[in-house]
Amino acid sequence: MEQRLILDRYRPLAELGEGGHGSVVLAYDTRMARRVAIKRLPLPLDAYGSVKTRRGLQEARMAALLNHPNIVTVHEWDTDSDEAFLIMEHLDGLSLAELLDQTEGPLDLDEAAAVLEAVASALEFAHDNGVLHLDIKPENVIVTRDGRVKVTDFGVAALTGHGDSAAGGGGTFGYMPLEQLLNDPVDERADQWALASLLYELITGTNPFRATDVESAVMNVDLMDIPRPSDVRRRLPAGLDQPLMTALAPRRAARYGSVPEFVAEILPHLGDPIAGRESLEAVVDALAEDWAEEARGEVGLWDRLVTRSTALRRAGAAATSVWLAWLAGSYFELGTSAFVAALAIVAAVGAAAPGLGLAMGLLGVLAATGLSLGWALATPVALTLAAYWWLLGREGRAHSLVPLVAPVLAWARLGMSPPMLAGFCVRPRLAAAASALSAAVVVLASSGTASPKPYLSVPLEYLADPWTSTLAHGNPLAVFLSPGPWVVIASWAAAGAAMSAASAGATRISAIVGVAAALTLQLGGYLAWSSFDPSFAMDDPSILWHAAGSLILMTLVVALGPPARAET
Repeated sequence: MEQRLILDRYRPLAELGEGGHGSVVLAYDTRMARRVAIKRLPLPLDAYGSVKTRRGLQEARMAALLNHPNIVTVHEWDTDSDEAFLIMEHLDGLSLAELLDQTEGPLDLDEAAAVLEAVASALEFAHDNGVLHLDIKPENVIVTRDGRVKVTDFGVAALTGHGDSAAGGGGTFGYMPLEQLLNDPVDERADQWALASLLYELITGTNPFRATDVESAVMNVDLMDIPRPSDVRRRLPAGLDQPLMTALAPRRAARYGSVPEFVAEILPHLGDPIAGRESLEAVVDALAEDWAEEARGEVGLWDRLVTRSTALRRAGAAATSVWLAWLAGSYFELGTSAFVAALAIVAAVGAAAPGLGLAMGLLGVLAATGLSLGWALATPVALTLAAYWWLLGREGRAHSLVPLVAPVLAWARLGMSPPMLAGFCVRPRLAAAASALSAAVVVLASSGTASPKPYLSVPLEYLADPWTSTLAHGNPLAVFLSPGPWVVIASWAAAGAAMSAASAGATRISAIVGVAAALTLQLGGYLAWSSFDPSFAMDDPSILWHAAGSLILMTLVVALGPPARAET
């Protein structure tokens, strides 16, 4: 079942895993049109339900934003009342934990060298920037399908521990040195110990420090005499033993002074990192194929179109501007060459600057209205068009085109769909404004051709030449002297706002709820009109046709994908 957007932006697609600190979700960034991995971390709360400390939050945020080739990129870090979100690049690959589990054995020395070199480089960079990881383990090291090794979860241990990156806690048994287990102050030698424990597991296939509680973990790290790697796996070179056992010393004073120092001592006894990366690429590419298909997740059509939203918006604005220019030109009866040239200019301007193209088309329509109906009647039209352009049309966004294409939808027996379409795409305020204007335009177009109430039907000839039919039926603005059209305009505005509010959940179910609410409000408006106007019968078949057509259209729209909400 579809879930609500995370942080009003990220659409959950699939669960990638559950860890000791939180869950990881594959999601789709509806603004940037890319897949991301989101780590969701419950924040420690006090007895009053407030986050215990903000210091840990700030330090964890800074740590998570480290930028290095061997560190998973964090695009964003945010929190709500009780949860932190790390928005990370989505890596197509496997964690070392998954790799070890699926291969059911240790890595070869080339592969181990590739992992050690990459993780050590990440840690060295972090330490140089004053950041400790404090939770190096197989689950936090990712190997991609092209052989790259990346470390994730920088800063998470600080956040989930005691809110201080210079204190222990927050790690994982089996990868925590003695000082971290005892919650004593720690330094970069804690990460060195964790890296050595990870390497021990990679080359032997076992981790002798694993435990289920603090007491057992302390016992294993401090007192247990662990076997040397070459004793566990006979084919390992004995030269690995001394550097690894030094880095795993219970007392940090006995370890190497830094991670680079440790790596410099042990790397010559491992294999070739370059060959190791090539080997990891082949192994992970084969193992990750099925997982990648499962975790790819479904992305709806409207989310996919976000990447083309600018081009589509310009094309829509150009087409609408040309149609407005056509309407104006049909009154002025320009010569063919001049008419085609004018349309070409308006199309080019509409594509390059949508707001300006709409302004040109609207000015042409206003000029034709003034000359055909008189400037006294054209004055309210001018004020309405100016308000429309300033509030909605000047940026030429998709929702601003809805009122202009509303007559086309009415001709196609989809006359009640504009509020649903506007609400599907934009926020309630904009949806309400676009819906109200759509209602006014449809009522004006329908009444101007002497169509009967409820003024939902627009004949085809009006779309090509509105002036002849309008002039034949007197003042088209007179329809607004009665309260009925204003009730409809209000109901359409409410319908657009309701559709938008429901669609804010950005799921198909919420959109369907919005369609039902919008249709109910619109029908309620027509019912209210019929209650005080005897000349308007609620059983007029046109209402049924337009309601059914709009419902079918919105069913198709929702089936193609949940609301993308790309507009602001």
